[in-house]
Amino acid sequence: MKGCVTMQAAVSTACLFPLPTEEALYELCLQGVQAVEIFLNAPSESRSVYANDIRLLCDRFGTVCTTVHPWTAPQEGFMLFSRYHRRCPDFIEEAKQIFAFMNAIGATYYVLHGAPVNTCKQVEFYCERFRLLVEAAKPFGITVTQENVYRYESQNLKFLRAFCRLLGEDAKLTLDTKQAVRSGMSISEAVRVLGNHIVHVHISDHGPLGDCLRIGKGKFAIPDFLRDLASHGFDQTVTLELYREAFTDVQELAEDYARLQRMIQAISPKAT
Repeated sequence: MKGCVTMQAAVSTACLFPLPTEEALYELCLQGVQAVEIFLNAPSESRSVYANDIRLLCDRFGTVCTTVHPWTAPQEGFMLFSRYHRRCPDFIEEAKQIFAFMNAIGATYYVLHGAPVNTCKQVEFYCERFRLLVEAAKPFGITVTQENVYRYESQNLKFLRAFCRLLGEDAKLTLDTKQAVRSGMSISEAVRVLGNHIVHVHISDHGPLGDCLRIGKGKFAIPDFLRDLASHGFDQTVTLELYREAFTDVQELAEDYARLQRMIQAISPKAT
C-alpha cells in the first residue's frame, strides 16, 4: 500500500476543512477516490490509535494514502529553523510521532512549508536544518518534501535551485501550482529547472477568476503540465488541493478527481 508506482490523481482531505480529518477521508472514500493526502489538523491526530482507524478506513475502501501534510506549518520557522538550539531537536522529536503515524498508514511523503520569507536568510543554514529532519525520517521509510509556498523562503526558484544544489539527493519537493501562481513563479520553468526533485504535486486550476479553481474552470494547460512532469520521470501523485470556497460539495471534488485521472490516463504510454 505504501507509495505508488505510476502517476495518479489524488485528493487532499484539506479540501474539506474544517470537517474532522477522519470524516473528510470517509467522504472522499465514499466518492470512490482511490488515493489521498491526509492533512493532520492537530497533534492528537498523529497518535497510534488514530493511525489504526485511518488505516482500517483506507483498507476498507481500497484507498491509498501517499502523503501526509501536518498541522505544523505555523511552528516550522520558529522551531526547526530557529537559532535557539533546543527548539530544533524538540521539533524533530514531535515529527517522529508523525513519521510513525505515516508508517502505520502506508504514506511516504511528508510536506513541509518551512520558514517564512526573510526569517532564515542563509540557505546553507536552512539546508542543514532540513537535512536533520530528513535523516530523522529515513529510519521510518519517510521522505521529507519541501513545498513551494508564497511568503515563505521557498517561494522562488532562486531559493529552490540553491536548496537542490546543496542537498543533492535529499532535496525532494512538493510543487504546488496555486502557490507558484501567487509567487509569480513560472510553473513550466519550475518543472524544467527542478526536474526529478519533484516527487509530489498539489494541483488546482487558475485563471482570471482566481488562483485556486476547480479543474477546467481556469486557463491552466493541465495536460501539458502533466506531460512536462512525465518527461522528467515523475510517477507519483498529483493531488487536488482546493480551498473550501472553490467548490460546493464533495461530489464536485469527486468530479475533478475523475477529470484529473482521465487527463493522466490520456498522456500515459498505454494511451499512445
